[in-house]
Amino acid sequence: MTSPTPGLSIVIVNYNGGRLVEACLASIAEHVSRRPFETIVVDNGSTDGSGDQIANGFPGVQLLRSPNNVGLCRAFNQGLARTSGTAVLALDNDTRLLPGALDAMLDFLDAHPEAGAVGSALLNPDGSLQAASRRFPSAWSGLFGRRSLLTRWFPNNPIARRDLMHHAVDQMRPFEVDWHSAASLMVRREVIDRIGGFDERFFVYWSDADWCARIRRAGWKVYTVPDARIIHDESLAGRKGRPRAKMVIDFHRGAWLYYSTHQTSSPWSPRSLAAAAGLATRAAALIGSNWLRSKLAAPPGGAPS
Repeated sequence: MTSPTPGLSIVIVNYNGGRLVEACLASIAEHVSRRPFETIVVDNGSTDGSGDQIANGFPGVQLLRSPNNVGLCRAFNQGLARTSGTAVLALDNDTRLLPGALDAMLDFLDAHPEAGAVGSALLNPDGSLQAASRRFPSAWSGLFGRRSLLTRWFPNNPIARRDLMHHAVDQMRPFEVDWHSAASLMVRREVIDRIGGFDERFFVYWSDADWCARIRRAGWKVYTVPDARIIHDESLAGRKGRPRAKMVIDFHRGAWLYYSTHQTSSPWSPRSLAAAAGLATRAAALIGSNWLRSKLAAPPGGAPS
């Protein structure tokens, strides 16, 4: 559905989304908002034919094509420049809307002018809750992040429970957060006009934490609305099993960009340089560990499994 004066603009960056991005767009068509909206997809140099699938299967979608993968942030901002809605929803290409999700977020923005952005509840395909609502990271967050080995070993550790806010809040009503995953994050147009979109120094990781930090610094609040429910399948090709070295590097580079921008006086401060050294060491250890495990898992005389 497309309108010349939409109340909502949905921006999706697609990179080799395959059947998942088709399911995402089908869910938007099925669970339409009661308000006019537009959907813009930026195909980020996909090589799996999903750009053509979108063009042929979803004629109501505005499709922008990039010849190369320029990163989530640059691609999203290209789509953002085409939007005209009074709110913009950043939506991952591996999500599926459940009934009423769009209207629940829009209604909350209407009723709470202090809210600059709202996120939905993000669910795994089995219906369990993902850790989408978070506090800003502390110095310990690198050791006890949601995917860290220590958090897998000790899931109820106090640092993870502090950072991953779904542990500590009533999931029956909206609640304020420091930041919310941009897998489903709706931002008020007034906010975008003031602070802009994603910071393009980031490629993918930590760009949503940075965006929410800038939203809050500009005087607005960020909320999670549990009545808005969206399934998020984090199993795209390249995310299964051990993360690729490029993903590990981007994650740690993004963490340093976030830390040096929001928690130190300059990128060259002693704290920022110490963080860079620690993150580089952690990234190298993860890459080395993943490489060693791939070698050990490889059949004799064959390629890694």
